[in-house]
Amino acid sequence: MKMIKCYIRYEKLEEVREKLFELGVPGLSVVDVKGIGKPMSQVKSDPNLKVPQFRPRVEITMVLEAEGVEEVLDVLVKTVQTGNMGDGKIFVLPVEEAIRIRTGERGKQALY
Repeated sequence: MKMIKCYIRYEKLEEVREKLFELGVPGLSVVDVKGIGKPMSQVKSDPNLKVPQFRPRVEITMVLEAEGVEEVLDVLVKTVQTGNMGDGKIFVLPVEEAIRIRTGERGKQALY
């Protein structure tokens, strides 16, 4: 199993949600976040630049079977990418175990 965490612009959230459920993603969590990306490294090298402000973004987290990750990543990039700074980031992490607390189901059975 894999966990995908992506940080995107708010205006892309509903389109992403629709596309993920069309793919059969078993569920997702959404959290309001703020972040600073690449410009922060540029500030360190140029003392005349102002420190950038945090930008509001949304974090989407989902856990799915490893076989479905590439398809989800493709959909995320195609749906969110504008080519402009601030499009976001995607991280893929291993998941050792999943447990549905209500039933005690484990592994991929806990996802569906």
